Amino acid sequence: MAHAIVPMDEALAVVAVDVGGRTYNVTEVSFSEANIGDLDADLVRHFLVSFASEAKINLHAKVLTGVNDHHKAEALFKALGRALDSATRIDERILGRIPSTKEVIES
Repeated sequence: MAHAIVPMDEALAVVAVDVGGRTYNVTEVSFSEANIGDLDADLVRHFLVSFASEAKINLHAKVLTGVNDHHKAEALFKALGRALDSATRIDERILGRIPSTKEVIES
């Protein structure tokens, strides 16, 4: 599991993930326009919900502040990338053990 907080100009997003085989998603973001450039703004939320479901991860994503829709979406996706990068790194402190109190990660 890991988290990331990412600023993008006036926007600030936080994402926390647990890559543990259980699907759950909480996404809190609002956009002022229906589109972000050529992208339907609703697809940002749809992607995050679908990604969490198909990847079987616990995903919490929230835009804390922001005015510009592009900046809010960019901060959110960068935070997702950083959180996933951190959550999937091998922890040298527990080499050879599964990082779970259940000693198993279901697929």
